[in-house]
Amino acid sequence: MFSQLIFVSLFTYALFQTNNPYEYDKPPLLPDRQLIVHLFDWKWSDIAAECENFLQYYGYGAVQISPPQEHITIVQNNDMSWSNRYAPVSYKLISRSGNENEFQDMVTRCNKVGLRIIVDAVLNHVSGANLKYGDYGAGSSGGSYFDGTIGAENYPGVPYFTNATHDKICNGDIQGIDYTTNISNVKNCRLDTLIDLDQSNPYVRSKMIEYLNHMVDIGVAGFRFDASEWMWPEDLKAILDGVHDLRSDVFGPNQRPLAIHEVHDDGSNLIKATDYTYAGRFTNFQYGPILTAAAKQQTNFGSLTTLGPNYSYGNLADYDVLNFVDNHDSQRDSPPDIVTYKDGVQYKLAVGFMLAWPYGLRRVMSSFYFNNHDQGPPSSGPPYFNITSPTFDSNTKMCLESSGWVCEHRWPEIRNLAKFNQVTSGSAVTAITSSKNALAFARERKGYFALNNNNISNFNLNTQTTLPPGTYCDVFSGDLVNNECTKKEIIVGSDGKASISVLPNSIVAIHIESRIGGPPPSPSPPPSSWQTTVVLLHRATQTGQNVFIRGGTNFNGNYSSWKQEDDFLDFEGAEMYQGTFLGKASLGTPLVWSTNDSQDIRYQPYNNYGPDYWIVEFKMNCTQLPSGWFELKGYENGNIGWEQNIAQTNCSGNVGGQPPFKSINHIAKCGYVNIFKWSQNNCIINSS
Repeated sequence: MFSQLIFVSLFTYALFQTNNPYEYDKPPLLPDRQLIVHLFDWKWSDIAAECENFLQYYGYGAVQISPPQEHITIVQNNDMSWSNRYAPVSYKLISRSGNENEFQDMVTRCNKVGLRIIVDAVLNHVSGANLKYGDYGAGSSGGSYFDGTIGAENYPGVPYFTNATHDKICNGDIQGIDYTTNISNVKNCRLDTLIDLDQSNPYVRSKMIEYLNHMVDIGVAGFRFDASEWMWPEDLKAILDGVHDLRSDVFGPNQRPLAIHEVHDDGSNLIKATDYTYAGRFTNFQYGPILTAAAKQQTNFGSLTTLGPNYSYGNLADYDVLNFVDNHDSQRDSPPDIVTYKDGVQYKLAVGFMLAWPYGLRRVMSSFYFNNHDQGPPSSGPPYFNITSPTFDSNTKMCLESSGWVCEHRWPEIRNLAKFNQVTSGSAVTAITSSKNALAFARERKGYFALNNNNISNFNLNTQTTLPPGTYCDVFSGDLVNNECTKKEIIVGSDGKASISVLPNSIVAIHIESRIGGPPPSPSPPPSSWQTTVVLLHRATQTGQNVFIRGGTNFNGNYSSWKQEDDFLDFEGAEMYQGTFLGKASLGTPLVWSTNDSQDIRYQPYNNYGPDYWIVEFKMNCTQLPSGWFELKGYENGNIGWEQNIAQTNCSGNVGGQPPFKSINHIAKCGYVNIFKWSQNNCIINSS
């Protein structure tokens, strides 16, 4: 999936960026398993078993874990709150979830079956001000002493002392007005009394880098940085730059850790997500409320067919966002502005859409049951409140409610749509249908998804699915077992069409692996006689402007969503079921912005000419063309349209030549590299 996102981002990324904008946002997950599950407050031994026994079979690619560092332990109201994990006292790997040996075992076992570990890292702060080991029964998960008394801060488990904090700049808590008037106080004062650390201090920075490197060397894939918005982004970037490459024996050479920054940016204050996206992704808290409003019929699900960058505030590029419906914080808001496991079918509809619609890196929440904000995970109770393990129903594979664990990731509808997400990975959206509270779309040749959020009426479709003919099992209502459907069947005809009726407040989803008889054979590649042809078209553009070409002959290509099912160069624009990107149809054959700078991530080897050369490479049957030549013309979005008419004559280059016919369009030669400039007559044709 990431290769698809890179293509799209290449021609939408701001050109003023000079460093590598993708260094920490590429998920080091298996290509077809780009999905995170947050196993909130699970023990390390249980996560290892879940990787082996369940997650690897349903398309999950990574587990976000709770903070593994040593933290406070304090009992209140006969419980030990989950929030203890977010008040660290050292960087020792010993927490309520287990010790360092158990942590290492989990990472090793999960990596072995293709599941990566994303660590929730708490760097912004340590424990609360004036909380001291032994006071009010306060202890620590590893037994380390700590003293959060103001002026005497002492954390010997690191060690940190008062000079490691921001006390010298701000000796108090962040105030509400600071968020709109004083960014310095937001970054340097205490968040809810928690002792604020100074990440610009070289010693503090070195201890944090040491902690992260220890986990990278064990084999973790990346980090979700808690409270990033309360730290200076340049400090976080410097810390990340000190972290080792990921283990090459697990991830391959020269791979950087994934960085996800907890940032709440709703446009109302001084904290901006874009301050952090040059050092990873940010947590898109605007995404869940959008799906929630649709699930609660406050808005129209049919309007979500363009959900993606610029849909509304905070929805940035695919490679900048981590999208999710709910997380461990937002599900505890009172009242929450998102649906949670407590909302039943509305939650399944929201998460189901998230898993079917390709926008951003996505994360599924897996919770424990709670009745109040501070309630801790299921435990053995006093005196140690040791976390207890989930137990499972052997028939449904769901967690037993009696164990205290919700396990949304195991709900049949969610786990099967997680598999849908895996099977359709990299396939474009096309054949979109939408109406009030309902929508449907195909994932090009891989799957079809339809959602009906009406309370009474069915959503009836006679639709093109783009799927091969056959009988498919609806994976929202059931499964394919022993080559039979346990619930609803959908029959796809020889023309790719199917009649589908979606019940109220439900989903129908099918994919090639839910087909009775198994997936069809893969399409044959172009014949070996077809030749690689390249077109470069020079055009200076701004962010958001895209360049396409239109022409008049048969070819196959393999670039992005817009390239899927783009079988012809034709002057009418997109073909009937050519892939869309975020609901937007292609305007022709898409090109990607490129440069000849080999240090730029947008470098293309065929480009020896400079920046602003938009490029496409494809296979072509040259024998069908007049002497091997064909026509094309540039087309740009943003109310620009066609380039001006061309009066092309002889082409220069090490191949060069004169076309055998005249045209008002560019004329290119099949099997070679063709270089043109927007609305200009000159042309270059090279062999490579």
